[in-house]
Amino acid sequence: MSAGGFRDGYVIATGMQEEVLQQRAESLALEQAEHNDEQRSGILLFALGDEWYGVRIAQVREIYNEYVITPVPCVPDYINGVINIRGEIVSVTDMRAMMGLGRTEGVGAEGQLPVIVVCDETVCTALVVDAIGDIAEVSVEAMEPPLAILDRAQADFVAGTFYVAGQLVALVNLTRVLAPIVSG
Repeated sequence: MSAGGFRDGYVIATGMQEEVLQQRAESLALEQAEHNDEQRSGILLFALGDEWYGVRIAQVREIYNEYVITPVPCVPDYINGVINIRGEIVSVTDMRAMMGLGRTEGVGAEGQLPVIVVCDETVCTALVVDAIGDIAEVSVEAMEPPLAILDRAQADFVAGTFYVAGQLVALVNLTRVLAPIVSG
């Protein structure tokens, strides 16, 4: 039997083969370490019309489907009213109206649209969306600045863009979305 030959069904590696295998193992370990060091963020995807948006999972409290909106007078047109979630009164924000994309139809009616309850340190609101998508894990490096082609009204509410499965997704700037609710 020679070096690099067979013994009991196993291949015996020569010194050179062992060195190549060792280099490959070190390279794979380095790639794995780099992959683990990469900062990733969980993003909940949702649709407004034909466009996809996302919010950071850390800012999502819950998704709510069954609610009754109580109208509130003298509020901005993008506030549909308030809902009661287990004793807590939460404003309902029409993201389309806030971003200048028109009003969302069917809010608070039979077969109503889902809302995403988002929070920061001071306030919560329920964002009306057309559909809830998946949760995507997005690398911080994959985030790009908002596109220059966005309308100014929309660009104010977008913190960045990224791609998921070839689809462009805009990351919602919740600080900007929640600012008028806090000051109102």
